[in-house]
Formats: sequence, C-alpha cells, structure tokens
Amino acid sequence: MEKQTIQPFLSVANYHLIEQQLNKMINAYNTTKDKNVILAVQGLVDTELTENLDLDPDQLKLIDQIYNIRDHTQSDVFLESLKLYVIPFKAVTASKLKSLFKKEKKLKLPKLESMDFHQICYLTWDDVSTHRKYIVLEQQGKLKAIKGNIDTNVIKGICAVCNRHSDVSLFTTKVKGQVTDTFTKYSNYICADSKNCNKNISDLQRLNDFFERVTH
Repeated sequence: MEKQTIQPFLSVANYHLIEQQLNKMINAYNTTKDKNVILAVQGLVDTELTENLDLDPDQLKLIDQIYNIRDHTQSDVFLESLKLYVIPFKAVTASKLKSLFKKEKKLKLPKLESMDFHQICYLTWDDVSTHRKYIVLEQQGKLKAIKGNIDTNVIKGICAVCNRHSDVSLFTTKVKGQVTDTFTKYSNYICADSKNCNKNISDLQRLNDFFERVTH
C-alpha cells in the first residue's frame, strides 16, 4: 500500500465544494454528448476550484483526478479516498460541550460517537422536548456556541447558513442588550435537516457571518 505523503489540506467546506463540482460534471456526462457543452462545464468547474482552493502542485495533481471521472461509482471511490486529506471538525468531548453551554442545567448531549467529523462544518443537535437547537462552530481554532429555539413548522425557503433553497424552520436566538436586563432577538430560517445543510456548505464565510449576526 502506497504511503500517504500529502498531509491533510482540505477543509470540510473544500471537500463539499469538490463534491458539488464533481456532481456537476457527472450530470453533464449523463445528460449530453455535446463535447462543447462538456468542455464548458469543465471550464466552469475549473474556475470554481481554482478560485476557491489554494493548492500546491502535489495537491493540485490529486484534485485534478476529478476530470477523469465519468460516473457515480468512480466518484464514490474518489471522494472516499479524498477524505484522507480532509481536516476534520475540531475534536470535541461531552465535557467540552457542557462547558460551552454551562448555563444549561439539563443539557441533552448529541451522540458524538456516531458523528463523522470529516463531513461537518458545524456541529448541531436538537432537544425536541424543549424545542432547543444547539450550534457549535470553529473560529480561529476555538469552538464557539449558540443556542436558540427552533420552530416545529417547516416551510420552503432559503437557509441563512448554507444559502440553499430547502425545507427550513425559524431559529430564534436571544442575546443580552447593552442596557441591563434587556435582550435582542434574532430570527433566521435555517435548514430543518442539518446534515444536508452541512453538505451544502462549500464556503465557511456565510456560516461565520450567520454566527456574528445572531450573537452581536
């Protein structure tokens, strides 16, 4: 077995970007035989990857394999091998989560052992009994946390986190105001399915903007 010499260099969002662009090319191969159309799609994909990924020659050679992939079977194999080069979401423990939400006396914790940290840009879970949603993300190497109420009503709309049209629910947070005993509420529609939301994120900027918006 060949020894891995390239160290992990992709963020989870980078990985999702590559997956999305790969699916775009496979869709082109499956829907048209027009070489000009396929070349145009490849050009768009190349632009997206070049503008969003800062790669050295060895890393670029690895990613360039996507241009040889023609179907989902090949795609699955490639994406699985690419996970070796993904920097996972920052390691988190139950005690760390309790410290992030230390004011929650009866904090219901997620099943961390069942989570694939190579697939998530942010960690989130719901407490259905209280309609609470907890969100943890990483900024500059540190874990940041927010909590709020999630509406049980699901509608079609644009998610404030991933910016995709999907099934969304209203997420409302409350932060202390500058005046004593005052609070400011922020309400945003976000994906009802956080797993799909995570897969949709190909750029962390919007996620970070969302966090800043609802905590200040």
